[in-house]
Order: sequence, then C-alpha cells, then structure tokens
Amino acid sequence: MTQQLILDLGAPPAPTLDNFVVGDNVALVATLRRINLANDSSNPIDLEHRFLYLWGDSGVGKTHLLRALARSEGKHSTIQTLDDVDRLDSAGQQAAFTQWIETQSAPHRGLLIAGRWPPRDLKLREDLRTRIGSALVFKIQPLTDGAKLAALQAASWHRGFKLPDEIAKKLLDLLPRDLGSLGAAIAALDRFSLERKRAITLPLLREWLQHEVR
Repeated sequence: MTQQLILDLGAPPAPTLDNFVVGDNVALVATLRRINLANDSSNPIDLEHRFLYLWGDSGVGKTHLLRALARSEGKHSTIQTLDDVDRLDSAGQQAAFTQWIETQSAPHRGLLIAGRWPPRDLKLREDLRTRIGSALVFKIQPLTDGAKLAALQAASWHRGFKLPDEIAKKLLDLLPRDLGSLGAAIAALDRFSLERKRAITLPLLREWLQHEVR
C-alpha cells in the first residue's frame, strides 16, 4: 500500500455549504440549506429540522458541515452544534443532554450533532442515545475517487489553472484523501508553481513534494 504523506499545507478555507463537495449527499445539503435560510432570518426552524444527526467515517465532511452552519448567539435563530458525540465522556454526555433539553425549550434554536456511528451503535447513556435516534438522521456518503478528482480539477480551475489528470491522480495516491487536505495541496502547489515561474508538471510536483517534506 502506498504510504500517504502528511504535509504542512496551511489552513484550509473557511467551511461553507458552497464549498462542500456534495457527491451523493444531495438531500442532506438541501436540508441544511433550508435550515441555514431559517437561521439567517427571523423565522423559527421548523420542527422536523430542529434536531439533526450526521454520521459517517472520518474525513467525509461532518465537521465541515457543522462549522458551516454554526452561528453566533447574537442571531435571532441559532444553530447549536455538537461534534464527535461518540467520544464524549460522562461529563460531556451530561452537558450534551442539557444542551438537547435547552434547545427543545427554545423554538428558534436547532441542534446539529455529528458522530462516527449510527445512533443505535453509539456507546452513550440511554436517554441521550435515544434522543439522538429520534433526530433527523443522515449518513454522509463518502466521495468516489472520480468525484475527488473532479473536486481537485474544480479547485485548480478556481485558482486559474488546469490541473493535469496524471497530477490529480498522483495527489490522490500520496496525500490524505480528505478534501480539506487535497484543497490545501492545490493552493500550496499553485503557490510553488508561481514562485518557480514554471507550469505544474510531474517534475515540478516531485520537486514540490521534496520541498514540503524537508
């Protein structure tokens, strides 16, 4: 198996719904857009969408989506978020249960929770686990390699250059396969190309990789 390189690529762009690569998660993103619309207005969030639970493997975008919908307390309608619920200790579970009850009593609030496992497999206290199970539940579907390649091409196009297919495939082989890392790699590779005043080719990619891992 090819060993993946872990590079210091700098901070990725702020997560939004617009820069989340949808793939097979069309229904989920459409639901989050409806919630976001209510969150940016004076309208209460409808009852069906006040509690959502997103689950899936590491790197599929759970944290991205939670951060995209997080809002300050100064808003009339506030989305509360709770990430990595499957990792909560006893004190964290008590705080999460309290957060759920407080959200339930505030009609303008919603609670968006994320974890790695479906509700039935969460090792949590029963009163919290059953409440999470009663939420609107979405499994975040991972992107196919084809979709990740398309996302890399789109990121490079946005930066004003065309990424050759062979280089995009090499990036998938060598780097962590989450989109945050891949997007940061495109930005770093673009900067390196501009500094060297050379087109992005396989020789430049190899030079960039050697430069990054020194």
